[in-house]
Amino acid sequence: MFGLGSVQGFNTVVVRTRVDGQIDKIAFQEGQLVNQGDILAEIDPRPYQAALDQAVAKKAQDEANLANAKLDLHRYVSSANSRPSSRPTPRVPRFQQLTAQIAGDVAAISNARTQLDYATIRAPLAGVHGFRLVDQGNIVNASTRPASSRIDPDSKPIAVIFTAPEEQLQEIKPRSPRSRRR
Repeated sequence: MFGLGSVQGFNTVVVRTRVDGQIDKIAFQEGQLVNQGDILAEIDPRPYQAALDQAVAKKAQDEANLANAKLDLHRYVSSANSRPSSRPTPRVPRFQQLTAQIAGDVAAISNARTQLDYATIRAPLAGVHGFRLVDQGNIVNASTRPASSRIDPDSKPIAVIFTAPEEQLQEIKPRSPRSRRR
């Protein structure tokens, strides 16, 4: 009895990009064993590095503004203590606004750093790397989500997928793992 089929691991992972960009480097060969965390491909990191640099600069600017607001508030409180006034000061809300902006800057830096990290595509698990579906120089887009490659675990269990004529089912059934477990 002969037939055509394929063998694949149960935990197959389809590798996709999480950011847009041009693939600068492919770092694997088809059929290569890869470990979890190995670099598979690199997307041009320059736009993501620029976004990170911009977020860091914005935080530095807001921290400088906050330092000036602290000095201004301290001077106002010192002068208000020497001559009491019933007018509310706009300095306290400005201080709170700048503090909130810095919290937003921290979140923007974290997001930009994450996007930059996604420009390096890493193996999510150990296994045998399958066919490469995109090549260096191609533009990939995270929203269209085409697969760039596939990894099959280099371990058990595996699945054998094949087709067989109905008249051969009686011969196949006693040999299948499911029938042996009973």
